[in-house]
Amino acid sequence: MSNSDVKKGSITIKDIALLANVSQSTVSKALNDRPDVNTDTREHIKKIAEKHNFRPNVFGKALKSQTTESIGVLICREILPPSDNPFYSRVMEGIEAELAVKNYSMTLDIVNGRDKNAVPKVIRERRVDGMILMGVFDKQYIDMIMQYDIPVAFIDPKITLDAYDQVLIDNEHGAQLAVDYLISLGHKHIGFVSGSLNRSSFQQRYVGYRDTLAYHNLPLKPEWVQAGGLEEGYNQIKSIIELESRPTAIFCANDINAIKGYRAIHERGLNIPGDISIVGFDDIEFGKHSNPALTSVRVYKEELGSIAVRGLFKRFKDTSRGPTTTVVPVKLIIRDSAASPAG
Repeated sequence: MSNSDVKKGSITIKDIALLANVSQSTVSKALNDRPDVNTDTREHIKKIAEKHNFRPNVFGKALKSQTTESIGVLICREILPPSDNPFYSRVMEGIEAELAVKNYSMTLDIVNGRDKNAVPKVIRERRVDGMILMGVFDKQYIDMIMQYDIPVAFIDPKITLDAYDQVLIDNEHGAQLAVDYLISLGHKHIGFVSGSLNRSSFQQRYVGYRDTLAYHNLPLKPEWVQAGGLEEGYNQIKSIIELESRPTAIFCANDINAIKGYRAIHERGLNIPGDISIVGFDDIEFGKHSNPALTSVRVYKEELGSIAVRGLFKRFKDTSRGPTTTVVPVKLIIRDSAASPAG
């Protein structure tokens, strides 16, 4: 786009972004004097806006000057819908509890985080004071959200953009706790099952598994590693236990895959933990009631939601506050699904 393509007084934030060769979110931040925009970039954007008599949306500014007493929560729709994933429901309990103390409400939207046009109406109309995003969102989608200049907090997995508040799980350490425990029981052959390693949280758990084996000089065989979707636990564990040389234990990077894998083990006529030990990650409620009860790395899910809300309210009070990253500790909960290997 050239300057001649824009009529004075009709320019939009999108037009300014094209002329300045920056994202729309950067334009919005610059025009609102946000500190996380380079000074030269901010001045360049303001000169373009002034030159073309940019007129901001007065209605939008009026809305922004008021509080809505509502927080928007966006969950990216992945393989399992959030209603079938108890992890998300517990995080939302933490969000709701913290908001109740502050007399705020929560607006929930389940979105396709890869469709940049699927921005909920409450955000487009700025009917929330802040937003919490959970799940894997494309950068383009995040850029679309950011142009509305509403405070945002991300809950695990980690995003590569370090300009925003993030609340993360200590994934690598949790994996280390799980694998160290299996090693302490005497296991020297340990498999790994997870969701897609393209998701940073699962990648971090894999790194924790891999590095712990390496530290103890134990083997990591490619056929013992199965990564894919959240619904694949049955097939993943089935493929591992059918190997001629199978591991004596499996670390599952999420409880859903571990619990789905129980059936494959039982169908094979094997016993947990007598023939094969299983350790999960997340400590969801289902795991406590599985047979046998699942040993798992506990994630303090309600705390993730509570910390994200508290961070937003700190930003409401201090708009110049820099981005923060909070890593929430984890804990190994020992139950009945792991024991010393037979023989």
